Amino acid sequence: MEGRISTYKKVLADFESRLHGAEFVAIDTELTGVDIAGEPDTFEETAQMRVEKHCRIAERYALIQVGFTIVSRKLDGTSGQLSCASYNLFAFPYMGPELLGREPGFFCQASALQFNAQHRVDFNKWVREGIPYVSREDEDLYFKNKENGTSEKKAGLLQFWKLLCKAQIPLIVHCPLDLFFLLSAFERRVLPRDAQELVHMIRKCTPTVYDTAHLHGALGTFKRLALLKFHEDAKAKYEEIREDSGMRTMRPKLEFILEGETQSRYGKQEDTLAHEAGFDSLLTAQLFAYLREISPGIVRENANRLFLYRSCEYIDLARVLDSGAVGTNMFDLARVTLVVAALDPWDATNVASLIASAGVQYKWMDGRHLLVVLRASGGAAVRKAAELAGQVRGVVAWMGFEEWKAAQAAAATSHPIELGGRIKGSYWPTGEDDANEDPRAWHAGPMDLTADIEDTSDDADDQDDDDDDDSVDHILRHWVDHDANDDDPGEWTVPNILAAATASATASVVVAMTLLHGRSHAESMVGAILRRLHDR
Repeated sequence: MEGRISTYKKVLADFESRLHGAEFVAIDTELTGVDIAGEPDTFEETAQMRVEKHCRIAERYALIQVGFTIVSRKLDGTSGQLSCASYNLFAFPYMGPELLGREPGFFCQASALQFNAQHRVDFNKWVREGIPYVSREDEDLYFKNKENGTSEKKAGLLQFWKLLCKAQIPLIVHCPLDLFFLLSAFERRVLPRDAQELVHMIRKCTPTVYDTAHLHGALGTFKRLALLKFHEDAKAKYEEIREDSGMRTMRPKLEFILEGETQSRYGKQEDTLAHEAGFDSLLTAQLFAYLREISPGIVRENANRLFLYRSCEYIDLARVLDSGAVGTNMFDLARVTLVVAALDPWDATNVASLIASAGVQYKWMDGRHLLVVLRASGGAAVRKAAELAGQVRGVVAWMGFEEWKAAQAAAATSHPIELGGRIKGSYWPTGEDDANEDPRAWHAGPMDLTADIEDTSDDADDQDDDDDDDSVDHILRHWVDHDANDDDPGEWTVPNILAAATASATASVVVAMTLLHGRSHAESMVGAILRRLHDR
């Protein structure tokens, strides 16, 4: 159903009638802006920094549309049929005499307005017929006299939100920014920066949040993160599993029954409907239902965890309340090693495919950097790093993730840092990511690297001989190319070696030591290695 001022009462009554007995509600928004110029999401940001930025974005821009899809189980509750009722609500801030001198204002991002126009948003309808809304805080401040329903009428969309919060139903989002916008619109215009206070606010509105963007990484079997594409892939995966595993004999087939106007408006699920909030909320609801069927255990385990774009962390709402820790690393850093590959802008065409073919997980950080996950630590990681550096061409520098973060911080505060013989500032020129890659998604090679990591023989060996693995003699015995040149080792520095890094075994060792121990420690060890070679 489409919600405007003229249909407000009818849509609100229908919405309220369907909340009883609902399993979950999926939400989506269309907005006047989604980021802040000059502040791109980056891997060096902490989760707390990202939360604060999400708050500022939600306070800066405004809602254009809010989409809700209420999902209920048909019949006796055990059927595979899910009833879906979708609502596409135009939203516009309330303006009235009570707000004289404090009239609401918001920014509009040119690219966001153009994007919405390209997807057929009617801006005249938004401004003229958008349902007004205020936050609970403003309602208490300005509309204390609630006689004759005056406050309810002026609060508008807030009534939908109040009904939703009162029902205490799980909410489904695809990325957490939608949730931040709804909290700013309907709870407090200026959101708390304290993460625990923010989570308490969320918990008052819903007992559980599922973020399908976070589930994308948790399941680890999907490549495309964009909502429409992820929905297509999840549907195909569900149908494949149902046919191959005999699920059809064990569980009823998942079917979506679109109720009333939802069927007439969204029944064909055409691509032309994409980015209408009501339609996207329906896709989000169906996507969640597919993922829940594909892997119910993983979905349950990842409740109340929110995705962060371009980050190794996510927000675990329960952990925030328990310990105050805002970010939780998605990797067990005692068992994996994170490495950054800086790509040669002139010869990096096949780097991602070479890394994947080596069975290694990676993620695009930006157009010129890949974050690589080595499924090992200690000495085993040294070996894997050396092997990978020998197999992959088109990389001008390899470095440990923490070292890369430090380099970015130094570049931002002083001057570009020379790494691998090339000057880099805060970033390489962004460029376009590979057309076939979703830069937000994790990619793995043939192995399933996103499941829980089991002990390997390499890991077991690490417990006994990590010290030996790091020694010069051990490295020489296993990897050093004895045909090393006779250049004066005193002239070699780690940046120079990295710049000259090739598939040779010696260069692979240099790269590995730099990744695991940092430049200063690696430089002394590399000098020792080269002097030993020179003596020979």
